[in-house]
Amino acid sequence: MCYVTKASVGGRLRIPGSAHKTKKKLNLKGHFDELVRMNKVMLPRPRAAILLSILALIAFSSISFEVRASSLEIIQGKIAQFLKRPGIRSADWGIEIVDPTDNQVVLSLNPDKTFKPASVVKVITTATALEKLGSDFKFRTGAYAEGEIKPDGTLAGNLILVGRGDPNLMDPVGDLLPKPTLEELAEKVRALGIRRITGDVVGDNSYFDFNTHSNGWTTQDLKSVYGAPISALSINDNVLWLSARPTQHNQRISVSIEPQTSYFHVRNLGVTGSRKARRTLYARSIPGTRTVVVSGVLPISHRGYWQSVILEKPAEAVATLFKDELVRNGIGVDGTVRVLQYGDMPQEAKRRWTLLAEHQSPPLVKALEIINKRSNNLHAEMLLRTLGAEFAGAGTDEAGLKVVRDFLVEAGIESSHVRLNDGSGLSRDNIVTPRFQTSLLLFLSTRPYFDLFLSTLSVSGTDGTLKHRLASEPLRGTIHAKTGTLNGVASLSGYMTTRSGRNLVFSIFANNFRASVGRIRKTIDEICALFVNLY
Repeated sequence: MCYVTKASVGGRLRIPGSAHKTKKKLNLKGHFDELVRMNKVMLPRPRAAILLSILALIAFSSISFEVRASSLEIIQGKIAQFLKRPGIRSADWGIEIVDPTDNQVVLSLNPDKTFKPASVVKVITTATALEKLGSDFKFRTGAYAEGEIKPDGTLAGNLILVGRGDPNLMDPVGDLLPKPTLEELAEKVRALGIRRITGDVVGDNSYFDFNTHSNGWTTQDLKSVYGAPISALSINDNVLWLSARPTQHNQRISVSIEPQTSYFHVRNLGVTGSRKARRTLYARSIPGTRTVVVSGVLPISHRGYWQSVILEKPAEAVATLFKDELVRNGIGVDGTVRVLQYGDMPQEAKRRWTLLAEHQSPPLVKALEIINKRSNNLHAEMLLRTLGAEFAGAGTDEAGLKVVRDFLVEAGIESSHVRLNDGSGLSRDNIVTPRFQTSLLLFLSTRPYFDLFLSTLSVSGTDGTLKHRLASEPLRGTIHAKTGTLNGVASLSGYMTTRSGRNLVFSIFANNFRASVGRIRKTIDEICALFVNLY
């Protein structure tokens, strides 16, 4: 599989490993035979050899340029036809594709016009994180004692769970953590000999400001799984997974939740219906409570029903889960669960806490893979606030965005027409230009962490949000990119490797379209396929 990496000289891109076949085999043997014959007569051997080398270089360069120029004319003509199709031509298109070998812009359409980028914003957020935090940065989640530990194993006081923005306290996929973080911390607390806590289990959520959300998010976003609440203590993407299965006709259905916790009370009113019954089953949380109501009919012929329910108060849920783990490990808790939010307690008071146990996340690049490949909005927003907390003194969007803007200035990337309001791209108020986006990608290709950044992007036909796009040969594996989708917005930005072995940096944006998003994506993919196959 082809992939792009940074060359050691001049920040250019190259292909490691096996060589690539050229697009067209050129037969120049007769031409060079004639050159050799002429120069053997006219010149001494050393000078003839030098001149032959120069002439050969000029001949190959000229032919290569002519072949590429001809291919480019074909590509540009076909793209012009694509963009004239009914339903496609009414969209606003912005495209810039650059060949970094000679810094040539090979295709440009509205490069300085502003567009809504959708999730392509995640490239900006994750790039800033790699530059500022470093690829080896680890999130730290700690258990602290507020009180004295008695010789009999009693903590006379509170146990504090301090969250610092780790988006992966759980590992639903199963390839990130050896065990869930809260289970690990509870076992470490027990290993210290603690058997009883006389106070409360407190979730310290103050690393972020929990009471704010990004500008440009709609009311529907805030009610949806993809717009889940942003919290320094977060778990399971801040949603509860509920699954239901039929039992016997006219009997209550079977309901289970994940993560399993005492935090929620599930009120099961669901009934198993006949084979021909219509499914009406639905789960909803009652606002301001911990109750989830499951009601309706699930036909006996259904294999099951699954639904996500948003955690309105993630930190409280995480602290309750931690208490559950402590009890499972034989540690009694006399008190209740409560939460400390941003500004609730001065830092001076926290310095008197005693660290008992700490979990360190895998290196940052693992978290960035989830953000870019799976396009996880919550994780991107948590990362933005982590940047603010670490470098601007506050775990807020505003502080995080200041860090991003400073990074762009330091990188020398022109961003006067860019407006950013969040870290995920969910905000409709974000705007970028195609030229800005390709400039950022070109800058990243020169950084020492470029290979790591590239590994976080989806790969065509292979994984992430590109797993089922550009999947046929020879397109599979040739594109590393970030996708973006909102209502009326589709985008793709990243790196591609052509069949001839050239590497291109590209950004394609479509806004305000009336056609289906599937047709727009198909057009974007066709543009990429043209360059992979013909350039």
